[in-house]
Amino acid sequence: MTSDGGLSAAVSIHIARWAVTGFVALVGLLAGSFLNVVIYRVPRGLSVAKPRSFCPHCDTPVRPIDNVPVVSWVMLGGRCHHCRGPISARYPLVESATAVVFAAVGWGLGPHWAVAGFCVLAATLIALVAIEADGLPPPLSVAGIGTGLGAALLLGAGVADHRWSHVVGLIVGLVVAVALVVIKSPWTSSAPVLLPVGAVLGWLGLASTAEGLATAAAVLVIDRLARGRQVSPDPDRVVISLALASGAVVASVVAVAIGAGVGR
Repeated sequence: MTSDGGLSAAVSIHIARWAVTGFVALVGLLAGSFLNVVIYRVPRGLSVAKPRSFCPHCDTPVRPIDNVPVVSWVMLGGRCHHCRGPISARYPLVESATAVVFAAVGWGLGPHWAVAGFCVLAATLIALVAIEADGLPPPLSVAGIGTGLGAALLLGAGVADHRWSHVVGLIVGLVVAVALVVIKSPWTSSAPVLLPVGAVLGWLGLASTAEGLATAAAVLVIDRLARGRQVSPDPDRVVISLALASGAVVASVVAVAIGAGVGR
């Protein structure tokens, strides 16, 4: 009886994990489509709500059928339906990357409320890194809104499950990140990226944070060595953002591997 019950429970958990993974992957595709709007419009001072999506070459509004994540870009051959102007491959890449990252979060954490918070923070990081890849400074508004929503969801998950160590870590991580943003270290103008990274590392705890920071430092060192020069007062912002994002990813993987991703 016990053996059958244990097997049944294991199967149920496995099915639930697959269900969560599939669902958040689909949500990731849709979220990635919205992130593309944020990435293009917010740094340029445009509204993310109006007007509807348009071709950057001829300003023609994009038809709903041409706005299906990934699929539409492939079917159109990466060109506008109206003027045939080229549409950047960044659009399907952001959508695909968001879906993959969301799926990884869903699989790693399983059926847990923390998945929602981590997905929001991951989406925030993707948007900030992509904006810097375009050569534009990361908007504090994107970092603040995304981090605030993600942190609120994690806080709710932690309180609901009485995972107080994670709640405390989340608060500490946010306080440290906000302090660093306010200070604005002279060697980086990527300060807003610290907000979602601080929330992630704070939730995961000291062990995973150490791994994450070590990874970020390693990425920066490798970049400097590859360029054949020392760290300058104004290094490429996207390198720092990628380093911080990489650290958050490694920290999350470590936390899941040791069973600490949701507070066990």
